[in-house]
Amino acid sequence: MNCYKNATDVEMNQLVLLTHTNEREKNCLSCGQLLKWMDTVACLSAEKHAGSSCVTACMDELYFETEIFVGQLVNLTARVNRAFNTSMEVGVSVHVEDLQSGDRKNVCQAFFTFVALDENNHKQQLTPVVPFTVEEKSQYVLAMERRRMRMQYSFNLKELSLKHDSEIERDWFNKGESGVNTDTALESVELVLPPHANHHQTAFGGQVMAWIATACTIAAARLCRSTPLLRAVDELRFRGPIKVGDRVVIKTMVNNTFEQHMEVGCRVEAYAIGGELRHVNSAFLIFIAPDENGVPKTLAPLGANTKDGKRRAVEAVARERLRFEREQIRKSVGPVIAIPWSPRIGHLLNYNNIETLVKLYELTKWEEVLSSSGVTVFKRDTDNYLCVKVIFHLQVPPGKAFALLKDERRRKEWDPLPVKVEVAEVVDDDDEIVYIVLKSPERNATKQDDFVLLVSRRVPCDKRDYFTIAYRSVLLTTIPPVPDYNRKEHLCSGMLISETDGDPHKATITYINQTTRELEPYVMGDLDGSTKFFAKRFKELEKCILKELPK
Repeated sequence: MNCYKNATDVEMNQLVLLTHTNEREKNCLSCGQLLKWMDTVACLSAEKHAGSSCVTACMDELYFETEIFVGQLVNLTARVNRAFNTSMEVGVSVHVEDLQSGDRKNVCQAFFTFVALDENNHKQQLTPVVPFTVEEKSQYVLAMERRRMRMQYSFNLKELSLKHDSEIERDWFNKGESGVNTDTALESVELVLPPHANHHQTAFGGQVMAWIATACTIAAARLCRSTPLLRAVDELRFRGPIKVGDRVVIKTMVNNTFEQHMEVGCRVEAYAIGGELRHVNSAFLIFIAPDENGVPKTLAPLGANTKDGKRRAVEAVARERLRFEREQIRKSVGPVIAIPWSPRIGHLLNYNNIETLVKLYELTKWEEVLSSSGVTVFKRDTDNYLCVKVIFHLQVPPGKAFALLKDERRRKEWDPLPVKVEVAEVVDDDDEIVYIVLKSPERNATKQDDFVLLVSRRVPCDKRDYFTIAYRSVLLTTIPPVPDYNRKEHLCSGMLISETDGDPHKATITYINQTTRELEPYVMGDLDGSTKFFAKRFKELEKCILKELPK
């Protein structure tokens, strides 16, 4: 029996030796060494797809979940998720295995962007990636969403350098003037030698990452006077090549402290002998200072007496807020489902919205509970949430179905539940926030339910994509809860629309709803067989679309 294997899959296994460790007493793997391995395996995967040499363009933000020690096995896997014009996204997963106990833990997941180069070091046109499995198709779709997020994230960082939020600045100055003034600045110069270079005779991206990690660790140690531990890396972008023979100047400094962690900023410059200094990289690394029991120490506020020091401290606070909001989005479970809407994290909320829907689409082991009038209803019950999936085939082109479904103002034409639908805020051409009031499914309800939902809409870039519409609750200050309605929060729902068996004139709609316990009454009628609401709903949708088609 032949087992399917993606053509770009690369697996690397490394046994952690003493030469790979950092200065910590527990013989812990150096994060710089791990970043080198990650960049290497990602590059090998990229080159398998491109058929030519590739260079690192950027690495998305990265969070380390556990430490790795001498004698343990590090397993790294890489795969090209999607190829764009001249660049491609490579996903890397890192796990650690204790060879004595057999325990296996997740270490981190990262997404790299690589550019393919021809023999003249010019950007090379890439062939598309063809996803095969459900997981590959999901990552293929999400890669485009991550690309949108990268572009927006870079814009946000530029905004931080141009415009300081007065509230942020005030918050910092309340503590900053009285903080400690330890000199953490470090400047280190490295000579790029052939062992540091790739096949283009330019500095290997992983090597530059390792130099950055080492220099930032020294700066962090100067502040905490102990051995710091790297916990996270903000998005890291390469601005240009560094050639063999170049001198690399790495400048680091602790920008600010935040209770139990600190941000260390790094600026990387390079120059050839007799040449001008050029900015090739900037990075922001997050460290903690564990005590002898592994508990992070409380760090004293960092003071700054110079104009540049105050600027860096204030910008660090802004980035910390962004990191906190991103973490909220990643962990948007529990009693608080809705995340406060903010334009600066809008791209992250949209990504999370699309990602959650696609991940739900990936799920297996659905239980069929109803099949009627061409509508099939499935359920999947977990410890926390009930998931419902509805599949319906329409005798209309997918684009026509999407055109009607994306216009929330027309929802009442086919959906009997809404009492009121208003567009509260237009984010951009693809995304908006809507306010919806629904008829309560409970017979004795005295109030109707209202929702504030972020709607994320995406059109396919090619036939391997879906038309996608995703919904999630957000908090909008302009629409607070009112006594007349029961404000409800919604985890995730949406629709993925595709061609039916490759026929461009037929559409398959897959509706998915990840519902909380308080919203189960909206779906329980169909699940227990007492109603056929979904069948009626999608039949009405088909009628609305057919009316608009030319005879």
